[in-house]
Amino acid sequence: MKKHAKILGSIGAAAAVSMGIFAVTSPVMAQDLVPLDYKNNNNTSADVEVKLKVVGETPIIDIDSPLDGAVIIGKEFSVDINYEHANQLDYRLIYVAEDGTRTTYDLPSKIVVDTGVSDGSDAFDLDASDYGGKYGTYILEATANGAGSTTDSVMFKLISFDFTVKGIEESTNNPIITIVEAPVVYKSLIQVFDEDDNAIFEEPIEVILNEGAETDVTLPLAKYGVPEGQYRIVAVPYDEDGNIIDASKEHSVHYTPAPAPEVPDTGSILENLGLSRQDLISTGLALLFVCAFFGVLIIAKKNRKEKQNRH
Repeated sequence: MKKHAKILGSIGAAAAVSMGIFAVTSPVMAQDLVPLDYKNNNNTSADVEVKLKVVGETPIIDIDSPLDGAVIIGKEFSVDINYEHANQLDYRLIYVAEDGTRTTYDLPSKIVVDTGVSDGSDAFDLDASDYGGKYGTYILEATANGAGSTTDSVMFKLISFDFTVKGIEESTNNPIITIVEAPVVYKSLIQVFDEDDNAIFEEPIEVILNEGAETDVTLPLAKYGVPEGQYRIVAVPYDEDGNIIDASKEHSVHYTPAPAPEVPDTGSILENLGLSRQDLISTGLALLFVCAFFGVLIIAKKNRKEKQNRH
């Protein structure tokens, strides 16, 4: 559509007469607004041809779940998004391998309105088993299409299990860990390493997990007499056939050996009596006198008996 207007002010003022949102299809330079014969006929105004294209509002989309940076146990998770000014939603699930290689899976699109655009939300469940079935890092992309398109994305991890450091055993200070829900893990082997990466246990501790329940494990560091320091706890998940099903999980803990039990110092009998040095001397002399007295009596009695025997 062509429009003719007199140049009376800035382009912004001229554009304000439009009630819609528009975009200029090509740049308008200042020299384009001045007639070619301006210097010859000294016109103070001109008819200017401006091409306008009226467009709708750009779509908006936000992924509410999963959260960016989330760690999810298992391969199933929920997707929740909100959108505005959209007529179609497109989804992609991207698996990111440890070496950075990406595998992209196009998910089914969803038409949210037959004509025009609308605002709303979308929610559904996804199972990574249907898209490669691996544990690891994923990216979910959601695109809202309408008058243009807008994409939102989140990165998250799917893991088979994990554990937390629950606390310490009161008598030994041995660390206690809790293996959280691990429905697909049959058992875990647990080892502890010092700061030089030396294994502490002669053999890893084997823990059979209860399906879907938390499991507490006490790590007997006191038994091995390790010194105070930072230690790394590593747990490896296995299935019932003995296959490793996911990357190992590890957490650090600071261990301080429990103090040795105190031996009570009872002291000597005389110390417990609370006597002074002078008292001890006096007491010693008294005991010596008593012993001497009884010694004399015993000798006298013995001599008397010998005399009687001779008669």
